[in-house]
Amino acid sequence: MKNSKTLLLLLGILFISFNLRAPITAVGSITNLIQKDLSLSSTMMGFITTIPLIAFAVVSPFVAKFSHRIGHNKTMLISLLLILFSELIRSYTGIFGLYLGTALIGIGIAIGNVLIPAIIKLNFSTRLGFVTSIYTSGMCIFAAVGAGISVPLAKNLNLGWQNTLAVWFILTIITIFIWLPQLQKNQAGSGIIKNCNGDGSIWHSKLAWCVTLFMGIQSLLFYSLVAWLPSIIMAKGLTANFAGNMALLFQLMAIPATLPIPTLCDKFKDQRILVLIVCLIYAFGMIGLLLGNNGTILIPSVICLAIGMGGAISLSIAFISLRTVNSTRASELSGMSQSAGYLLAALGPIFTGFIYDIQASWTTPLIIFIIFIALLAFFGLFAGKNTQIYELEDLMEC
Repeated sequence: MKNSKTLLLLLGILFISFNLRAPITAVGSITNLIQKDLSLSSTMMGFITTIPLIAFAVVSPFVAKFSHRIGHNKTMLISLLLILFSELIRSYTGIFGLYLGTALIGIGIAIGNVLIPAIIKLNFSTRLGFVTSIYTSGMCIFAAVGAGISVPLAKNLNLGWQNTLAVWFILTIITIFIWLPQLQKNQAGSGIIKNCNGDGSIWHSKLAWCVTLFMGIQSLLFYSLVAWLPSIIMAKGLTANFAGNMALLFQLMAIPATLPIPTLCDKFKDQRILVLIVCLIYAFGMIGLLLGNNGTILIPSVICLAIGMGGAISLSIAFISLRTVNSTRASELSGMSQSAGYLLAALGPIFTGFIYDIQASWTTPLIIFIIFIALLAFFGLFAGKNTQIYELEDLMEC
């Protein structure tokens, strides 16, 4: 009986991961259809990409406190219901509904983003890496699926953009039914550990800030590359078709990278060597993107970027569970790190484009990305150390 309940929980986590990226990535491939149908400017369409990231940043810090009151599992159900109804609002209620639904989807996904590491910490404390790898791989796979099937659904099957985006509510309904049995236990996590000042605030922890900055920098790099990688490649004189294939390769090659890293975190209590390996591969890919001007160099460079990106995402999520003593702290750290992370992610593509507009060259943005990878390694060396938040030596003020 216990094994069947564990498998059902694992299945629930896996299906939740499917819902945390696909409803967003499904939009990118059919923006031209949405823009034409609703007569939207490019600037207005750009907000569709930015709104969920802003929602992630604003909502994430408050999720832990709310979930402590009603429990992780009930809060997750609210997240799924919010995503479900928002998918329908986004598709079928005009321009206002497009923006409102997108914002509400962002809020629902933000709740899921924060809670899953805490749920993993609470229920799989001895298998953190293994379960995290299932979660991150599920997200990456369906991020690629969401981007890949939108055009065939909209054009080849003549569903149009509304039905293409709404079709994801079927997956959300399935996920809700899989998750419902978890309401019977409705665990809210173990108690809060107070620091020496008595307030227990996670924002006072140096280690928490290192995890947060690691999360933030990898998010900034990821969303900047998602937004601008095709443009960077086309600026080197290569075709739009080749650039599109490289964008798809970037998404797909990240999937196998998300599998081994969290599992290795179970084997190595100190993850600093993993941080260095991931960042070196990431840097090698970025240097290749900077210097390369043909497929022979760019293809392996994009593969390295994808491996580095997938590894960094996996590490950032794994650190939330590994660096905390219980699920309460895990949810707090998750909210803190993802709030700052997605704020940086929202700013990254904008400032990257701003720098390009000033210099009419991608050289400076790519050099800045390489510097950010160095900073990723720097903060990762602290975040990867085998210690936990609120050990006495970790406190900033005592």
